[in-house]
Amino acid sequence: MEKELIHEVENKLVEIVGRSNVYVKASPIPEFDWMLCIRGYEFLCEVKKTVTRSNFGSIQMKLRTWQENTDKPILLVAQNIYPLLMDEFAHQGINCLDSVGNCRIKVGDLLMHIEGRKVPPKFQATSANRSRLFQEAGIRIIFRILLEPDWLNLSYRQMQLSTNVSLGSITVIMNELLESGYLLKTNKGKFLKNKQELLERWVVAYNEILKPKQLIRRMTFKDAELHKNWADLKLPSDIYWGGEPAANLVDGYLYPELFTLYGGTMGDWVKAGLRPDDEGEVFVYKKFWSSVEQSLVTPALLIYADLMGSGNSRNIEAAQRIYNNELQYLQ
Repeated sequence: MEKELIHEVENKLVEIVGRSNVYVKASPIPEFDWMLCIRGYEFLCEVKKTVTRSNFGSIQMKLRTWQENTDKPILLVAQNIYPLLMDEFAHQGINCLDSVGNCRIKVGDLLMHIEGRKVPPKFQATSANRSRLFQEAGIRIIFRILLEPDWLNLSYRQMQLSTNVSLGSITVIMNELLESGYLLKTNKGKFLKNKQELLERWVVAYNEILKPKQLIRRMTFKDAELHKNWADLKLPSDIYWGGEPAANLVDGYLYPELFTLYGGTMGDWVKAGLRPDDEGEVFVYKKFWSSVEQSLVTPALLIYADLMGSGNSRNIEAAQRIYNNELQYLQ
């Protein structure tokens, strides 16, 4: 897919700037497969199938880290990048280009801004062909594995009891984890491999597939005073802050603009100081995991996923802090 795509965008650029100004060659840096040269500038290329709000955060974080460690400009190449996300990449100083020639590129005296070209339907984002590993049951199981890697060594029956996923689905998903290179079997047990890649793919799948199905409704605070003092709300022990408020409670870095709650009933939320509002800033979700947290917040893994899925730059910075401080075991 990467080779086909990189040559496809090469041909599109030839149409725009001429054959003598564009060529592709192998990258001299192992982290990148290709180097795309445009009017004398050599770009290290990160190739992705599709860029959406769900994977925007992880891509942005990766490219910014790489850019800090090389003097070569980096170019994100994708079949499809949503226009608003292309604008956000440009705002962050990240060069990007899609399969039909839409781009935001600014390096030295090279400035390219092309928009409005339609991406063929075959390149539009879809989950129809996603493997079962990243469908709903797989997302639930991978969440438990990333939360507690030793969970891999439970019996399938024990896994079923803690995830409410059928034994048949567990068998299929565990086999796919093995075949996909995320699981290592040894005489001493099962171990997680390629943890960072699995985390990145899980975050995208969670935000695209499972999380939208868990939304119960939107709420708002009953008055401005409750909004200001949101951290003092008296919540039952089975309701947890997620996303922005959870990040604030963990390290105080991020003041929340949008609020995420997991668990509870309408009676619980109203008693705590909320009221229904279809345009409200409080998003209430079903609690989809079975463990009981001795905390006001969801597990750090879920805080990270909520923040990364927002696509918001300030949230992505907060997610990086959570990743560095709370998720070292997945690095």
